[in-house]
Amino acid sequence: MSSDEEEKIKNEERIKQMARVVCICKGINLGKVLKGMEGCSTVAEVNRATGCGTGGCQGQRCGPRIKMLLEKMSQTK
Repeated sequence: MSSDEEEKIKNEERIKQMARVVCICKGINLGKVLKGMEGCSTVAEVNRATGCGTGGCQGQRCGPRIKMLLEKMSQTK
């Protein structure tokens, strides 16, 4: 497999991952959540920036995922 083909596969995987839904109630994908996380340090701040946590479950499904993402982001800094 050539490096161009490998790069294409990596890009496709990245796009698929960014399209994954984090907030099922509102249909908010990972890409939007990651953009909204910039400058945020709490789940509540991310919720305000993205609209997550305002659907039918009130953040019971997406809240833990956002918390995990915040923890991962703080570890990479």
